[in-house]
Amino acid sequence: MSEPQDDSEITEFFMEWARGRLGLDSVDPRTPLTALGLDSVRAAELLTILEDRFGIEVSAEDIYGGLCVADLVEAVARHREPGADLPGRAAAPSTPSHRIGGGIEFGLFFFASDAQHSESQRYQLLLDSARFADTHGFSSIWLPERHFHKFGGLYPNPAVLAAALATITQRVRIRAGSVVLPLHNPVRVAEDWSVVDNLSDGRVDVAFATGWNPDDFVLAQHNYEARVEVMRSGMQSVQQLWRGESISLPNGVGESRSVQIFPTPIQPDLVTWVTCSGGIERFEMAGELGANVLTALLFQTVDELADKITAYRKARARHGHGAEAGRVTVMLHTFVGDDDTSVRRTVHEPFKSYLADSVDLWRRGAESLDELDERSRNKVLDFAFERYYRSSGLFGTPDSALSMVESLHRAGADEIACLIDFGVAAPTVLDGLRSLATLADKARSL
Repeated sequence: MSEPQDDSEITEFFMEWARGRLGLDSVDPRTPLTALGLDSVRAAELLTILEDRFGIEVSAEDIYGGLCVADLVEAVARHREPGADLPGRAAAPSTPSHRIGGGIEFGLFFFASDAQHSESQRYQLLLDSARFADTHGFSSIWLPERHFHKFGGLYPNPAVLAAALATITQRVRIRAGSVVLPLHNPVRVAEDWSVVDNLSDGRVDVAFATGWNPDDFVLAQHNYEARVEVMRSGMQSVQQLWRGESISLPNGVGESRSVQIFPTPIQPDLVTWVTCSGGIERFEMAGELGANVLTALLFQTVDELADKITAYRKARARHGHGAEAGRVTVMLHTFVGDDDTSVRRTVHEPFKSYLADSVDLWRRGAESLDELDERSRNKVLDFAFERYYRSSGLFGTPDSALSMVESLHRAGADEIACLIDFGVAAPTVLDGLRSLATLADKARSL
């Protein structure tokens, strides 16, 4: 293909690229590329075209700032110098003009980026952060369940670490985020968490998940296909046992036996969440069961989340649980500091590495990423970082990050679970908790 020369040829070049690579019949040249469905792989391809064919350096930040085809045409036609601001680039978000009322709460969430990062004191950040949360008004500590992968692999059993936290804290709620219930016998789940409830003097809550990774189900092979219903029935069994009721189960010779758990828990009822990764049907299921919701922005926007929260509360009302009684907790990757520039610099490389490590686990676009050369792969990760940094995480200062808190509160969230162990050095994470506590105070103010 000959090199496009004038504005019309340049326009047609980018229009044809957008139609072909984004699978669109028509393209509005003034619509931001991200709104047209530009993903990380295609963004990396576009960045390479701009550099190799036109000699223009454009960052992932530029593209995610709202660039459209018309902006690209103007940039090429005017032969922008590398690093110059491009037309259409979004301005940095301004400090919100008001604070949130309504008591949105903040907790800490853990899902370590690399279980092999350190051979000693692997749990020191968890322990130190829990002590800080306990004395600085945080609502909760969330512990995940993760198997057979270094990404998140510090947490194969949340009950074990919850027991440790129970002995060093006094106020903060200790929560599983989540127990993958189809991997376990519900009786054992109820027993384990009853022990933690006793150790913590009644500060336990549990989120339950269906599980999604087939490899995890080496622990319970036959539950994979029916994992949604297995979780539903398992939740009922756990709740019955928690309340001191008996359930009937076959013993080793096939005879039915009535089973209760010991020790009995401190709390008369176990408060539960359902982990909802994206699909609206899981939100509706949580509403039907009268459970709370644990979710994230990994695979959904704030606007999409708002619609799902509405569906959740309608489901609660339909099933007699009270529309406003349930709680919605949103997990966000988080780092808050003294100024936006230093925050971005601090998290950029660790979070890019975190995203790269997560690809194999989440299996979303992994094949495409594996097929790329190192240069293109870095561009994909740059773009992914930019998207998460701007729209799916809690990054910035106590003032600049408040806009995300406001957005989630308007969407219907009651709590933010701040994932803090994604690879930033532990001393820096602990320093940042003070700024995060300041943000939490702002968010609770009227």
